[in-house]
Amino acid sequence: MKKKYRLMIYFAHSTIIIYEKGVVSHDKMTVAEFRESNQDLIKRIFDEGLSIMDYELSYDQVSKACLVYLQSKYFPRSVKETEVYQLKKESC
Repeated sequence: MKKKYRLMIYFAHSTIIIYEKGVVSHDKMTVAEFRESNQDLIKRIFDEGLSIMDYELSYDQVSKACLVYLQSKYFPRSVKETEVYQLKKESC
């Protein structure tokens, strides 16, 4: 994945956090269920990606952001339990 592609997943996740007050979720929810239950939020993520970042997010990027949101909310981790994330080098 390219850096901007990954960065925009972070942007989408941050947008979910900004509007968290209205988010519908539970600990067994799938990404598809999350997207279906939060259609206004999903639209806002796409809209703000264009408006703020001049970038059209893909379906996959928004789905990954939703997954990160669900995992971090219901299965949080600590910096004391993990190492700094390292990208795996892609072979050419």
